[in-house]
Amino acid sequence: MSLLRTGLSLLWEAPQTALGVAILGVEAACKRIRNIEVVNGRMVVESRGTGISLGHVVFWSRESSRWHELDDRNRAHELGHTKQSRLFGPLYLPIIGVPSISRAIYALAYREITGREWTRYYDGYPEKWADRLGGVVRDEERA
Repeated sequence: MSLLRTGLSLLWEAPQTALGVAILGVEAACKRIRNIEVVNGRMVVESRGTGISLGHVVFWSRESSRWHELDDRNRAHELGHTKQSRLFGPLYLPIIGVPSISRAIYALAYREITGREWTRYYDGYPEKWADRLGGVVRDEERA
């Protein structure tokens, strides 16, 4: 990626990238980072948390918790969100981020209230689209 293109991309995705850098600081301070690599100009951080894609900073995890099952597909899914970030730029957070985090909060609340995992997280917008962009195939889709 050329320097000019990188600079323009950083400007275009500035709100979410700034948030990603802030979260990166918190993750580092809490010693939750397992690995960092650069993929297509994005800092891809494997952490001990969940996944979130924030512009040029992408967090992913393969560690499941009581609220959700994660595996290596989480990385590809979050990289799918980077394509949405590139497309929407400064509108990424309201168009993609808010619906995505709302689904995550619903999944957490569902688990706490019912004691069961909400299995529809990846079925709706914008998660299904991020899966498609990241080349993720869920087991349910094969059937």
